[in-house]
Amino acid sequence: MRDLPAQFTADFTARAFVPEAAASVEDRALPDGKPTGEPHILLATTGQLPSTARLAIELHDAGARVSLIGPNNHPAKALSLLSDRLIYRAMAPRLTLERALLRLRPDMVIPCDERTVRDLHAIWRDTRHASVKRLIEGSTAPGENFATITSRAALLAVAERQGVRVPTSMPLRTIGDVDRWTAGYAAPFVLKADGSWAGFGVRIISDGSAAKDAFVQMTRRSSGRLAVRESLLEGNHFGIRSWLRRERPAMSAQSYVDGWPANIGVACWQGQVLAAVCAESVATSSATGPSTVARIIHNTEMIDAAKRVVRALGLSGMIGFDFMIEAATGAAYLIEMNPRNTPICALRLGAGRDLAEAMVAMLAARPVRERPPCTNKDIVVFFPDTWREDPANHLMNTEYHDVPWQHRDLVRLLMKPERRERYWALRVLRRAWLKMNG
Repeated sequence: MRDLPAQFTADFTARAFVPEAAASVEDRALPDGKPTGEPHILLATTGQLPSTARLAIELHDAGARVSLIGPNNHPAKALSLLSDRLIYRAMAPRLTLERALLRLRPDMVIPCDERTVRDLHAIWRDTRHASVKRLIEGSTAPGENFATITSRAALLAVAERQGVRVPTSMPLRTIGDVDRWTAGYAAPFVLKADGSWAGFGVRIISDGSAAKDAFVQMTRRSSGRLAVRESLLEGNHFGIRSWLRRERPAMSAQSYVDGWPANIGVACWQGQVLAAVCAESVATSSATGPSTVARIIHNTEMIDAAKRVVRALGLSGMIGFDFMIEAATGAAYLIEMNPRNTPICALRLGAGRDLAEAMVAMLAARPVRERPPCTNKDIVVFFPDTWREDPANHLMNTEYHDVPWQHRDLVRLLMKPERRERYWALRVLRRAWLKMNG
């Protein structure tokens, strides 16, 4: 394990790991007579993001029963508060997810990555169980809107019709579409692959002549070599399915907005926003990647845009919207929607900005309680991202570092080195891979 900052290490040993007791919730019933005092929420993910564990903690503390279906090595499985821990199997993902929905019969399923969103949509199309269809629609959106939710270009078209400020966008199906785009729009611009996340399917094109090559590279079939690499080095086997299915992403082009990234996380129910948290990026994992340090802000244009899109698509669940704040004007441009939980959704920031409490209160048919915020500071440092990348960063001690101190096993697990660095054989394999593909 790497050397830790002295203050961080001292805090880790000195903190009392006593979970907060969730306030009692009055047991009520929906019109069909089903008890909802402790709504059951299933978190579903094919990834290993710490934000899923953080959301599980917040939902539990708000009074929900929380279960998880995810990879066997997901860090959230260290949480004793989970009612059920099921394995999301990479070789039979839709089968295992549908079986989980039938077995657990949760009040809501919250997807935490794009693959899970697509699996839920596919299950909705193919299932013979009306209860599963109702659950998926009630947790996400009406089925007729699924195609829009997973298409970046279609989503922006809907947003624009609702009066939301968006950059110019165009779906790219062929090389000819790339030619038509470059004929009308000068570089810089952005190419985006649907179904990608963490900035991996986004490329900023600074020279229009490079657009065709970038389009060809980004629309290649899923790589078998990369799928095997992810499986061996990262323990992520879901890429093998994409390779075997010979998947290619849908593409779009988007005009470039000169500014800085911002985002908003919302809890919503049947087209109504229940609570929202806005932030702008202070530091990101890469030029197009997610925030590792964020500044909490209040941006009325972002909130209004989110409300308009949520209403237009009838969205339910935990949703993230990404924006660019134009440097010259301060205008907020909606650039994409993440139809799943994002890290900011797990921040408890008081009345109107406590997404977990708002969602649980809605499912439990009770008033929203005003829980104390996790911090009064504006800067949030996401753990373990900044600690791993820059363990001496002063922001971890001067701003709010969102370490889940009360869950010691989770903290220790997140502090471990990446899987590819943890074992001698994997370190050797990684060096050989980099040498062959350097």
